[in-house]
Amino acid sequence: MRVKYRTTPWFVPAISAVLVLGVLLYFSMLEQSKLIENELFEIKEQRAWQAEVIAEQIEQRLQYASDSSGRLGKALQARLEQGDFKTKTQLSELIHPHPDGSLRTRPSGFDGRYQAGIYLPPDSEFSRSQAEHLLAAKQTVETFGQGALSNQFSDTWFMEPSGGIVIYWPEEPDFVFKAQGGFSYKNTPWLVPDTAPGTYWTPLIEDPIPQLLMLSAVTPVYLNGVWQGNVGHDITLQSLLDNTKLLKGAPQSAFILLNETSDIVATDITSLLNVDESVHLKTIEQGIWYEAYQKLWSHDESYLAYQSRLFTISVIESQGWVLMTSMPLQPAVQKIEQAFTALQTMAFISIAAEVIILTLLFAYFHRKNKAYVKHLKDISDSLAREKVRYETLVDRIPSIVYRCKNDKYWTMMYLNGAIEAATGYLAEDFIQNKALAFADIIYPDDQGMVWQVIQDELESTGRFKVIYRIIHRVDGIRWMIERGGYSEDKESIEGVITDITELKEAEQKLKISNMTLDEKVALKTTELQVANLELTEKTDKLQTSLQVLQQTQNELVEAEKMASMTSMVVGMAHEINTPLGNIATAESVIYSKLEGLQQAINTGQLKKSELINTLDVVEQSLRSNHTSLEKLLGLSEKFQSLDYRHEVDTDRVAFSLSELCGQIMEKYTQQFALNNIEYSLSIDPEITLYGPAEAMDEVLSKLIDNSIKYGFVESRGGRIEILAQFNESEEQLMQLTYSDNGCGIEPAVASHIFIPFAAQALGSGSSGLGLSRVYNIIKNEFAGKIELQTSAQSGTHFVIHCPVK
Repeated sequence: MRVKYRTTPWFVPAISAVLVLGVLLYFSMLEQSKLIENELFEIKEQRAWQAEVIAEQIEQRLQYASDSSGRLGKALQARLEQGDFKTKTQLSELIHPHPDGSLRTRPSGFDGRYQAGIYLPPDSEFSRSQAEHLLAAKQTVETFGQGALSNQFSDTWFMEPSGGIVIYWPEEPDFVFKAQGGFSYKNTPWLVPDTAPGTYWTPLIEDPIPQLLMLSAVTPVYLNGVWQGNVGHDITLQSLLDNTKLLKGAPQSAFILLNETSDIVATDITSLLNVDESVHLKTIEQGIWYEAYQKLWSHDESYLAYQSRLFTISVIESQGWVLMTSMPLQPAVQKIEQAFTALQTMAFISIAAEVIILTLLFAYFHRKNKAYVKHLKDISDSLAREKVRYETLVDRIPSIVYRCKNDKYWTMMYLNGAIEAATGYLAEDFIQNKALAFADIIYPDDQGMVWQVIQDELESTGRFKVIYRIIHRVDGIRWMIERGGYSEDKESIEGVITDITELKEAEQKLKISNMTLDEKVALKTTELQVANLELTEKTDKLQTSLQVLQQTQNELVEAEKMASMTSMVVGMAHEINTPLGNIATAESVIYSKLEGLQQAINTGQLKKSELINTLDVVEQSLRSNHTSLEKLLGLSEKFQSLDYRHEVDTDRVAFSLSELCGQIMEKYTQQFALNNIEYSLSIDPEITLYGPAEAMDEVLSKLIDNSIKYGFVESRGGRIEILAQFNESEEQLMQLTYSDNGCGIEPAVASHIFIPFAAQALGSGSSGLGLSRVYNIIKNEFAGKIELQTSAQSGTHFVIHCPVK
């Protein structure tokens, strides 16, 4: 039978094309709406991120200037303490009188790009030492300014008490020649006398000489407790706001910078640029800015779409400033819609042509395409398997494998899974600086070195190796070694970063072990063995005490505290030598009397009175020896109590720290009243410890007894505070702070207060063993630690860290 074939009507492909285009049109409209929403979301996120980055950059610049000012103050103080200055005659070669009566740098030979200028107000009188200090300040400012000056701050200066200034400002080389007659920095925020040590910020004010709004990081300089002036850095408001130019990428965008009192510090709104009087946020553009400001704060959001505009808000915490930006959303929406419409039109024209052509060619190429598609699918599957295998292999590498841009932020484009274990952050946190830049976790002191080494080696060989430190999110500082080089297109860097912290620690231990520690340990051990032999001959109990001390010595040697061991042995000898000396003296007296008695018997001249007298002396000597031995036995018991450790069958239970502290305070109520002592308790009731409750009772009771006996001995009355809370960084750890406002602990004793015989009142009724026992209780019974944070002027402060149940 013959099979007949019919040709397909010509209009069937056309109808099919129309139906396909109709379906595509419907779904394209849905997709367009979704894409517009996604694009707007990306614009909002990007705008908020830009504002946040600008705020963070401003914050970083302020912090950098503050840290640099502190280092400058320390450098100048160290220079003044060293002495060896130039003479006053040499200072006169650098400055000369000005017609207005001031003293200024000589213009001849002065280059403001490399030298610091000097300005001293009229009628400035200073001694030879002040002139020497001024020369030292000039040298320090020049050296520090040339080494540390960057776009982070504008200048480096030193102001001396008369109101003069030594300043290095390359951008204003004629600064000292611009000062008006009679000008002085006295009574300005830059020169506040006798401020507390440390760095403070001036408010945003205008410098009268360059007439620029600026912030200043100021650090006072003291020499032997006497104020010598202030050093610091200035940051102009204009330079702080340079980064806001990034916001101009969006048409009709604007920003406002508010201070802590909501006053407008800076803005790029044209109508506000030349307004002298204060303008409230409510009056700007019919109050739209103020309403958006209120909504952002009330909803705790970083951006807000309000009245067809996008508002963002960012906080500069160190100054209490708020950066608020605005941009219209309608132009962005129109631009997106126009782009999608044009793309849609082109797509439909192209699709229509392709559908018609494919309809005509489909039958012809169908069979060939099936084999070709199968071949492509096989290749695709093979590539997919290779890709999965490659990614799996890279993720299993213990080192960080990366690809990044060669910029100051080391902007990451790819990171393997090892980044989380090495830094504590996820890979996506660093990709395109989404949450933070990789440069942010590099230790601040190493950032400049890492950049310089990599750039130098890339320029010379195209490869590099550098060792530096990073700040782990949880574990603190870690050491890293990085090897890498240019990618094939030389537009990015590829490499591997390996954690070498354990290697660095092993290297440090090896250096320590190469010291002469063995010889010192052997010498001290020999001395203690001799002392141990002598005390063993006196009593068995003293031998037990010396064994406890020997164990304490070994623990101190293992903890690298050989210097503290010497203090303990001296204290032990001090306590034991007195009764031993008394015994030796009594034995000498007995021997002398018995020798005289023997001679009298041998010569036949023994008298009853002499015999009675001799027996009385012997009896008194024996009583003295008995008293000394009892004292030695008492010391032995104290030595044995140093290592506080309970037996296995001792009750170890969970107990509430709050209830225990309440019971302890009730126990001391009468004693507090007699000594006019106040106290306060602030204990988190959720804190539960595991161990012997009587041991913690002994710890707190011992601290309270020490405060009463030694802390308030010079004053009538005082205050004791006990604060306990969960550790902020680790919830399974409790932090207890014990404080009093007594006379404090001398610095010479504070460094080894937990070592036996290190008591501040040793020799005046204290054995020096109480805090050593407290230390052992916290360590052995509660697996914790105790630290002393104190000074002789502010009382005593103990901090205890213990794991909770």
